[in-house]
This record gives sequence, C-alpha cells and structure tokens, in this order.
Amino acid sequence: MQPLLAAIPTNIITGFLGAGKTTLIQQLLATKPEHERWAVLVNEFGQIGIDQALMGDTDGVFIKEVAGGCICCANFLPMQVALSQLLAKSRPQRLLIEPTGLGHLRQILESLSESHWQSTLQLRATVCVIDARQYQDPRVQQHESFIAQAEVADVLVFSKNDVLTDEQRRSVQAFAESLPPPQRQQVFIAQGQLDLALLDAPRRETLTVKRSLLHQKNLSLNLPAPNVIEPPYHYHHQALESYVGGWVFPADWHFQHHGLLDVLLALTVQRIKGVIQTDSGWLNINITPWDMTMTSRGQGADNRLEIISQAAIDWEALEQALMAIKI
Repeated sequence: MQPLLAAIPTNIITGFLGAGKTTLIQQLLATKPEHERWAVLVNEFGQIGIDQALMGDTDGVFIKEVAGGCICCANFLPMQVALSQLLAKSRPQRLLIEPTGLGHLRQILESLSESHWQSTLQLRATVCVIDARQYQDPRVQQHESFIAQAEVADVLVFSKNDVLTDEQRRSVQAFAESLPPPQRQQVFIAQGQLDLALLDAPRRETLTVKRSLLHQKNLSLNLPAPNVIEPPYHYHHQALESYVGGWVFPADWHFQHHGLLDVLLALTVQRIKGVIQTDSGWLNINITPWDMTMTSRGQGADNRLEIISQAAIDWEALEQALMAIKI
C-alpha cells in the first residue's frame, strides 16, 4: 500500500492571456531536478485543450488539462476530480497549477486552502506573469482579472525583458509599487528563464475573497468540455465578456503554411493557439496582439486551433477560410 500524499509543494502560475505562462512553465519543467516528479494542472479557457500539446513530453512530468472555463466557482468540481486523478497517477514532488488567463485567483486559492486539501497540498509562492507591453493597453490596466492576479501574487515576474523598453519597465514597476501592501518580489526574465528558488519564496497571507459579480453572472456560460472529442469538431460560445471558439481536425489533414498565416494574421483577437500540420510540417502556433511564434514540432495526435476574442467573430466564415487552405 502506497503512503498517503502529504505536503506537496504547490505553486499557482497565473497571468493575463498571452503574458507568457506556458513558456515559463515549459522552462521550469526543462530545468527541474532530474530525480523529481512534477505534475501540472492546466485550465483552458476553451473546450479543446492545447497547452498540454504545446508543453510537450518531458521525463518525470505529468500534465492534465481541465478544459471549458475557469477552474474556480462553478467549474471547481471538475478541477477537484482532475486534481485528484493527477496526484494519484503522478505522486509528484511538486505541483504547478496554471489557471486560465481570465481566471479569478482569489477563489482558486480559497478552494485549495479548504480542509480537504490542507494535508495534501502545501501552497508555496503564487507567481504572476506580466508582459509589460500588454500593460500599456488601458483595457488591460483596468481589467478586473489582471488587477486581482497581481494583487494576490507573491512574486511578480515581468516576462520578455529582452524586448522591453526602459519606459515599459518603469511603467510596470510603478504599477507593482502601487499594489496594496505588503510588497511583492519582482523579477524581469527573458525566454521564460525563472530561478527555481523563487517557487519557494515566502507566501503572503491570503487576502479576503471578494466575489466578483461579473464572474458570478457569467457562471452559466462556463460550458463543460465534452468528454471525448471526435474530429472534425467545432464549437464556439461567449463567456466572461470574451468570444471563444475552436476546431479539432483529423491528424491526416494538411493546411497551406502561408495560407494559414494569412488567415490567422487577418484576425484581430486576444489569443490564438494551435497545433497544426502544414505543408511545412507540424507547427506549434501562439499568437497575441504583441507576439507571434510558430515553431516546428513532432506529429500531433490531431490538428487543434483555439481563438479568444473580445469582439464577435463570424465563425462560419472563418471555418470556410480554413477549409479553403486545406490541402
């Protein structure tokens, strides 16, 4: 009989959409101690789930996704089930939890602090990833989730330091200094390279949870993902003031590389993630208003594409455009 799991060091890696959470986690997994088993629970805002495919396979790493919305509140039961399954399978020496970029961190921390988890999980530093270029957008500065994530964090990680201007650095540092006390550790990083020691930085006392009326009135829009997705599959819905949609296509479908670029870059959206097979090979796709990365990868189990937008999208027209570049 295996011993009971106890006091697993647990970090929440949070941050706004496109801030660099997945890149940071990839680098943490790549530099973890070789002898340790780490587990990662990823919450996807959409129904399909792409982050696990983007993170890839690493020895001693177990990844599980919870798709379909925020893992707090109405959708916390699926998270508890997924978390229990992940811990039982991996029996990790460390657990990383990546909420959706629009998640409500206070509720997540409160849920993980309940008696059910107190003996199993030992909450360590909450890390909030911030892209200082995003912060220049007034819509981001005023966004409820962005502010709440920074307020609850123990460590503020300012990503993509290699492309920031001095003014952008000063601006985001001024924001950090304006947050309610106590002060948080601040660090600038590039390419997701974070010192592992910061995961064990002192944890601040959890703030009192203030329920978001905006979040509560949209709970019914956090639609559960289907248990099994059979390609070709498409969905779209509106949740938390965003429009979300995605596709899963069979693995043997190919798309024109340059045509795919034309279709995706013509969109004005918050986020595009995908694992797509093109005539140039399989690609990981990650596009925000500030960055675009398309990197080669090994064969995927299927083609996946997911889009988050603040404005309504003509999903039928977009699907027709994708079908037009299918080889």
